[in-house]
Amino acid sequence: MRTVKIVATVLTLTAATMPSPLSGAVSESAVTLSLSVGDSPARSVLLRCDRDDSRPSFATACGMLGRFGGDLTRMTYDIDMICDEERVPHTVSASGTWEGRAVRFERTYDNRCELTALTGPVFSF
Repeated sequence: MRTVKIVATVLTLTAATMPSPLSGAVSESAVTLSLSVGDSPARSVLLRCDRDDSRPSFATACGMLGRFGGDLTRMTYDIDMICDEERVPHTVSASGTWEGRAVRFERTYDNRCELTALTGPVFSF
C-alpha cells in the first residue's frame, strides 16, 4: 500500500484556460468527461454545470470543478488516501468550457484509487 502524494511539478497533463472572447456574455460550463480503463474503449458524458441536473454525482462533480475554477490541474481530493500498488491504468480527459473559458485536461492514473484520490467525484460516472 502507498499514500498518494501530489507534487505539482511531476504532473503530466495539459490544461488551458483562456478568457472568453465575448466580454459580458453569459458564462457557460459544459465539459465532456471521458474515462477509459486499461485497453477498454472510453466512456464519455457531458457535464453541464450551468443547468439543473438530477444526478447527484454531476452536482458533486460541478461543485468540485467550481472549487478549482474549472482548472483540473489544481484538483486534489484526498491526498492522504492509501492506495495499493495495483496497476490498472485509468485514463481521463476533459474538454469544453468552464464559465466561458476553454478547458482541456488529460491524465493517466495508475489505478482507480489514485484517480479518486486526486479527482474525487469528477470522473465517477
